[in-house]
Amino acid sequence: MKADQAKRLVSRLMNWDDERATQEFAWLGIMAGYKFDHYQGYSAGHRFFVHLLQWLSQYPTQEDRETAYDLLRRLVVMITQSEMHHLVNLSGPVIERSMRKAVAAMQGIPFYETYDSEAAVQRLQQLRERTLYVGVSDGARIDVFRRFYEGRISNEQVIPMAEISETKRKDLLGKLSKRLAKAGIEAEAKFEWICLIDDFTGSGTSSIRKEESGEWDGKVAKFINGCNEGQTQLLSKGSHVLVHHYLASAEAAGNVSSDLQKYQIHNAVHTFSATFSHVLRDADVIAASSEPELSRLLHARYDPSIETDHTGKDIWLGFKEGGLPMILEHNCPNNSVATLWARTNPNSKKYSPDNPLMSPLFPRRQRHLDVR
Repeated sequence: MKADQAKRLVSRLMNWDDERATQEFAWLGIMAGYKFDHYQGYSAGHRFFVHLLQWLSQYPTQEDRETAYDLLRRLVVMITQSEMHHLVNLSGPVIERSMRKAVAAMQGIPFYETYDSEAAVQRLQQLRERTLYVGVSDGARIDVFRRFYEGRISNEQVIPMAEISETKRKDLLGKLSKRLAKAGIEAEAKFEWICLIDDFTGSGTSSIRKEESGEWDGKVAKFINGCNEGQTQLLSKGSHVLVHHYLASAEAAGNVSSDLQKYQIHNAVHTFSATFSHVLRDADVIAASSEPELSRLLHARYDPSIETDHTGKDIWLGFKEGGLPMILEHNCPNNSVATLWARTNPNSKKYSPDNPLMSPLFPRRQRHLDVR
């Protein structure tokens, strides 16, 4: 279906007069050209206006369609590739500031003196050389990160995956030893800081979480467990693990920081902290108290067939009731409200023809093979 035809059908479906249609399509056209049409979850030949028509058509009344459209018009936030790359570019100063704070604490001096103190400058240089940057997901854009900081960090300090083979460990430590010798730094050839880099967290559970069994899980725990395996130890004694996300919800930022402190009690060998390039506002979250009409609609038009073992139940506000109205260009997070990304699954045991049909505006690419 061509975009022009889809626009005519959208206008007819929404009962827009010429004045309203002109106003809305002016905005929609700009947003589709700049953001929405670039969503990577669309299949070939399908773009935003076709999905908009299908999405609005699932709502049975004019009032419901207006409420759904208001979600798109007023609340949805889409992060484009260039905007995400900007957040990647902001990571360096954020991580650098965290390092300076650590050096200030080590030296027992105020933060601002780290720029003038010779001992602090030398310690910071040592810390920079003994830092390893690790991408913990394919969304970490670790290649973009490396290119942004070319000349400031070595290629041998950046690796694209959290599982590091024995051969790679030896190679990393061998090159670290050469860098330290070249810089005239007398220090153990092991990494004192590890920066685990990821793109987005909506709840924090993918980074670090404690299971009902009492065991710790998530990317941080798996990385630490992996480092403890094998003969070659990457990390120095008392090393620090910095978990950095380019983007996080306010709830996730709090959860990650809090759970890392709890995990540190379990793993006293290392210290842990979290940083973020940007944290979304609490005001961005959709809640029943702030958006009663929208919340009513999301709940009423919910189909349990979209639930999986990974998402849990009652995810009309998204995974862990995230309530986010957010889209990432490469995928829609499942922490966002379900109407934006979820599609009725006729193969689910929970499917019923009596349930409301769900058709996504930004179809989500499922990470787990068993739910694709």
